Amino acid sequence: MLLLLLLFYVYFSDLSGKQFTFPSDPKGINQPRVALRANTRLITVMTVCLRFFSQLNRMQGLFSLATRDHSNALMLNKDAEGSYKVHAGDDTYIFTKLPTNRMDWNSVCWTWDSRTGLTQLWLNGLRTSQKLVGQNYLVNGDLSIIVGQEQDAYGGGFDRNDSFEGDITDLHMWDRVVSACDLRSYMNQGSFSPGNLLNWNNLNFDVSGNVSIQDADFEEPVCQ
Repeated sequence: MLLLLLLFYVYFSDLSGKQFTFPSDPKGINQPRVALRANTRLITVMTVCLRFFSQLNRMQGLFSLATRDHSNALMLNKDAEGSYKVHAGDDTYIFTKLPTNRMDWNSVCWTWDSRTGLTQLWLNGLRTSQKLVGQNYLVNGDLSIIVGQEQDAYGGGFDRNDSFEGDITDLHMWDRVVSACDLRSYMNQGSFSPGNLLNWNNLNFDVSGNVSIQDADFEEPVCQ
């Protein structure tokens, strides 16, 4: 019981200038992950943005949202080099040949609208064309949102071969498709309205396993 308590912490704080660091977990024992809490039970349109740094060239779970009825209600994965998979309901689309840094940070945003089914990725200041996934699908019910792992079951079913290794910062989620102007501003470290579903500056989250909260180095530090 003591071990479980040591591996599970609850936070609600401003993470400005901070990052989640996921070190390698070769034995997969601790299943490092961060669970996020959004104050909603219904999502019909959304945008999620985050910045990540990783040198792994394999599938990694970046953002996983499950309901009790659907383990992959909304999912964003980085696959092989320059490949990103989005999943909404029972539909999947894989964006390929996208410019991904392996020795620097990547800024990625994903938009989705259930009414039209239109979905799009923004990566490092560039955007993809729009595709169709999950048209008329509604995310409804208790939400389990995980970063650092992909859920194959509500709040669990993790596979160490899908786990994230690296750093994540500046995660926001909105209940709308954010404008191109604001997305470009996010990409370029400009001003933007924080997420109203998930806000990095006021985040409700749990940390499990070997995950550290450190000073972020996304913005060039000023050394004294």
